[in-house]
Amino acid sequence: MQENELYAFLKDFRSSLYGHEKFKDDFEELVNNFIVFNKLGEHKVLSLFLMGESGVGKTEVARTIYKCLGGKRKLAKVNFGNYSSEFSLSSLIGSARGYIGSDDGEIFIRVRDTDIGIILIDEFEKSNATLFNYFLDVLESGKIISSLADEIDINGFIIVFTSNISKENFQKTISPELRSRFDYKGLFTLLYDEDKRKFVEFRVKSIVRKFNLEFEDKLDDNLYIDFLAKINVGKFNNMRDLNKKIKKIFVDYVSTFNRYTEIETIEDQKGFMKKVKSYLK
Repeated sequence: MQENELYAFLKDFRSSLYGHEKFKDDFEELVNNFIVFNKLGEHKVLSLFLMGESGVGKTEVARTIYKCLGGKRKLAKVNFGNYSSEFSLSSLIGSARGYIGSDDGEIFIRVRDTDIGIILIDEFEKSNATLFNYFLDVLESGKIISSLADEIDINGFIIVFTSNISKENFQKTISPELRSRFDYKGLFTLLYDEDKRKFVEFRVKSIVRKFNLEFEDKLDDNLYIDFLAKINVGKFNNMRDLNKKIKKIFVDYVSTFNRYTEIETIEDQKGFMKKVKSYLK
């Protein structure tokens, strides 16, 4: 990245991720250091291990990085909640020759389908020692290698590992060798109410902007003020629950649109709402 591009990315990232100010400061320093040593060939992959309760914004870090770098396709995400069995490595990197099934493992499919060098490994602690050892090699070599010895070079990538594990259990669950490979280890805590209000404003404005492009009925950009009056953000610790509340209020709001238009029929109204709900999923 050119210096002006890097500045724009970091500025966009800081404004797009709500709360976690200490992490944003640390992330900026990490990225600047990574760029230098990656160019020198000494640092292949930037790795972040983010701990904390569900819904506090850990996975949002990877999504925000992807968005701020201009991602247009799909973030490469693998959920390790599905990787606790003895066959988990085969599912991740593909089956060996002679076995029935796909030659490609999930991580190869996800990386090939994305357009930005970000990988999200969610619920990492639910995996096992075999996969932990696999990622020791990935972080060292900067390559993901399949069971058939196919390689994808991920030099320059960022891998975000997320976990609901506690700080104490992190020491017990993750081996010292792997812990030392993570460039950043951080505990995410609950957001302040002010950050939640900013999230409501951002989320509603985002929905309104997309909605106005999709539908003939236009919404006011200041609609978020009404939402803030209806939502007690202090009751929400999980940001996913807060987002669900925003969606519910939004659907209730737009359901009143065509009620007073004589030319609209009940069928039109139902079709309109079905389209809205489908759009919000």
